Amino acid sequence: RVILRSALFLLLVSLHTSTAFFQLKVYFPLLFILLFIMYSATAKICLCAAATAAYISSNGAGVSAFSIETSRRVMLEKVTGAGAAALIGISSAATIAPSPAQASGGATAGGAYLLSAKQRYNSRVTAGVKGFLALSGPLEGGSIAEAKAFLSSEGEGGWGDFKSAGYLLSNAFRRSSSTAPDSLPSVKAWKAFAAEVEKMQKAADKKSKSGVGDAYKKAEVLLDSYLELVELPPSIEISRS
Repeated sequence: RVILRSALFLLLVSLHTSTAFFQLKVYFPLLFILLFIMYSATAKICLCAAATAAYISSNGAGVSAFSIETSRRVMLEKVTGAGAAALIGISSAATIAPSPAQASGGATAGGAYLLSAKQRYNSRVTAGVKGFLALSGPLEGGSIAEAKAFLSSEGEGGWGDFKSAGYLLSNAFRRSSSTAPDSLPSVKAWKAFAAEVEKMQKAADKKSKSGVGDAYKKAEVLLDSYLELVELPPSIEISRS
């Protein structure tokens, strides 16, 4: 009986420290065999109940901990997988779909500034172009009165507003905010055009019809280069609109 009790004690210790597999397959059956050999029916029932409760309590925490850890691991794998898929999708979309800057030739702040500039200045520039092109007929007829009115006007469609909006629109076509405005092709084209218009102004102040006419013809040629760089229709299309 002493030997059986010692074996029972060692079995209980092993039961508490062993893995679930050995508890279920080896130690737990041996425990019940020893209990039935050693004690009476009542003691056997009590000991069996106690052993079962000890087994459940000792393994419940481990099983719960294992279940929690497993759940956490599964959830992490799901979240990580979903996150990776999302990142891959975003990366693919960014690679395939051109940004506003790429689609429109490039601009500061990923195209936002360019889009805003187009909304603010396109209509004003278009009105200025129409006002400028309307001078062709009168100049060919020898009149500079219309040219003087255009050059002195500050309203939309006049040179004052056209000069401001035309430069601001040309300055929006940049790929980096650190790019110097004077290095932009659109700004260079605008300044070349504006320089000829300013010559028209000086010639008009001197009442030189030939001077106004010559400067106008040069400016007219340069205008289309500017319009192309700021993504507006050619002057002939604007004049017909």
